[in-house]
Amino acid sequence: MLMNLITRTPARLGRALLVVAVLLLAWTVYLGSVTDGEVQAQNWSVSWIGLDLFEVATLTATGVLAMRKSRAVSPVAAAAAALLLLDAWFDVMTVDSPTDWYIAWAMALGVELPACYVMIRLSKTALDWNGDPGTSEQDQDRARV
Repeated sequence: MLMNLITRTPARLGRALLVVAVLLLAWTVYLGSVTDGEVQAQNWSVSWIGLDLFEVATLTATGVLAMRKSRAVSPVAAAAAALLLLDAWFDVMTVDSPTDWYIAWAMALGVELPACYVMIRLSKTALDWNGDPGTSEQDQDRARV
């Protein structure tokens, strides 16, 4: 049923996503009004480690797929870009000392956001690559001979 919704009725899926976006916006406004800018979080370090491990996984998969010149790298690189952007955002927004603030901004501007940009460009560029997903350029050359 889900695949039918995605492939045969993209307009219906689009409307459903817009409804979800409106509900999420309402929830965000509500949270902003009740949290007063501070929230106590359990498992804070585990959350950060999890985010970093997701980044490692997507960057590793992106690297492997890019080496194979696979078009399948496109959505993986897009996911990596989103994770890098989230990492930069939360690093900057959650610091608690002036020194950490400068370090967070330096990491965001010097590492995470440039890497995010590279992942976005790779995601777009990979859509134009020829060949079968997962087939390396060398394998394609051998097939031609």
